[in-house]
Amino acid sequence: MELQQANQVVTAPEWGDQIEVLSPNRLRVAALDRLGGITPAMIDWWFGRMDEQTYFRFHPVDHQKFAWVGGKQPGRYIGATHLTYHCYGGLGPVLRSHISFVPPAELLDEGLFEAHGVGAAVCAVVHLLDTDDRPDAAEAGRFVHVAVERGYGTELRSCWWLNAGPESNVELLTTGRLRHVHEEFAYLTGFLPSLYTEEASRR
Repeated sequence: MELQQANQVVTAPEWGDQIEVLSPNRLRVAALDRLGGITPAMIDWWFGRMDEQTYFRFHPVDHQKFAWVGGKQPGRYIGATHLTYHCYGGLGPVLRSHISFVPPAELLDEGLFEAHGVGAAVCAVVHLLDTDDRPDAAEAGRFVHVAVERGYGTELRSCWWLNAGPESNVELLTTGRLRHVHEEFAYLTGFLPSLYTEEASRR
């Protein structure tokens, strides 16, 4: 993935849902979510805060399993890895993923952030898991969530670059993923502000 292509998530004047076939074995899925009452700082905090209980609140229908499996430190997610089982719409095949969070500078030019109002950026590399929860050696894809500060809260720009093969369910990887991420962040908008305020008062 070219850094310049990823930087478009930050610099594009407009962002929106989009599915693009980049090559016979490479897909791009873009999503836009407007999160009222949520700041970019809350998004960054949320990814460091996630545990099994709150991950199920993030999507109580689709999420099936969650565990941090390496590198997790209290309040931090960069350098950490979690596994997740989920199935879109609560039905269909269980998707097993191994998600490793990397520093934003690995995928994005952080020098662009201030000029474009970016308050947080979450970047990760994804590997699929086998039935014994062992990650495949080959990457399944990479993604970014770019949180842009707006008057109403946060404009969340997301993008996935996904590898696809002859056996891949493209409809699941694209429209299924879009539906899932919109539902996730709708659920998050419903509980994150109060959770953040409650836990901030204890610190």
